[in-house]
Amino acid sequence: MGRVFDGVLSPNPHYYLIMGRAAEIARALGSPAGGAEHLFLGMLHDGRWPVNVISPLVDLGHAEEAVLGILDSPGYSRPPAPRFPARNGDVQVWGARIALEMGDSHLGVEHALLAMIRMRETVPARALAGLADLDAVEAAVLAAKNAAASGPSENAVFLPEGQGLDAPLHRAIVGALPEGTTYGFNIAEERTWMHVIRPDGRPDPEVTREVLNNALASLGRPALGS
Repeated sequence: MGRVFDGVLSPNPHYYLIMGRAAEIARALGSPAGGAEHLFLGMLHDGRWPVNVISPLVDLGHAEEAVLGILDSPGYSRPPAPRFPARNGDVQVWGARIALEMGDSHLGVEHALLAMIRMRETVPARALAGLADLDAVEAAVLAAKNAAASGPSENAVFLPEGQGLDAPLHRAIVGALPEGTTYGFNIAEERTWMHVIRPDGRPDPEVTREVLNNALASLGRPALGS
């Protein structure tokens, strides 16, 4: 979950991960800063949410080729260097306005992808437009997002009674995640619930319980069922 600073949400852990990858890509391509194109390439290399839900509509490998083709074209202009030093490798943050408009309490990679799709002149939108219907791509992302936000599923795992998802536990959970996974959570209910999401985009309750118990144990807190 992101925090709000002056009306702007900060990225969640998965977003920060993608930003780090985007910064590496931008540097490798000789760009002074990371733009939407580098952030999108970071999503494609990650291969998880939200690009995994659009893979039935567009081949992700072809999408990467299309982006790189635009970057190699004579009319392409690299993102300008920022005026002031910035964090996260000077990668532009996308999607904050969409997250706020949707009333979300976090800034996720899905918000960034939606922002890129809706701004048709971006490199990601131009690349995807040659491979799929952009409205269908956006609809697929929104459908998956709404399904996840509809409430705890049978795969959700609730935190122990009286235990909230504070900053130390949040960091411990991120540190306990297996490679290739991410996690989602909701603290709007009476009790916080979460689920660990596998690389194929599906929640895994057994892994969720293991991750949560390991995180709680690392903080000396009671585990599930104890």
